[in-house]
Amino acid sequence: KNREALERLATKKEEKPRLSPISGEPMEQIALHGVIVDRCKTSGGIWLDAGELEQLVEAMRKGEQEGHSTWLSSFAKALTMK
Repeated sequence: KNREALERLATKKEEKPRLSPISGEPMEQIALHGVIVDRCKTSGGIWLDAGELEQLVEAMRKGEQEGHSTWLSSFAKALTMK
């Protein structure tokens, strides 16, 4: 999934980078569980577009079903507890 996300990212390089709300500097885009997210190089903060959190949660649920458990999947589980 990350490979596919990186390929999509390569085709989007012409766009202007988003600026970090913290530092005002251009953010980098990284692939996280197949989802491209924006990260501030200075603070390490991560910003998600609409729907990306749900995509990450779903990817982590699938990973847990396949027997993969990470701190990120635990975090996602905590976010979705009711």
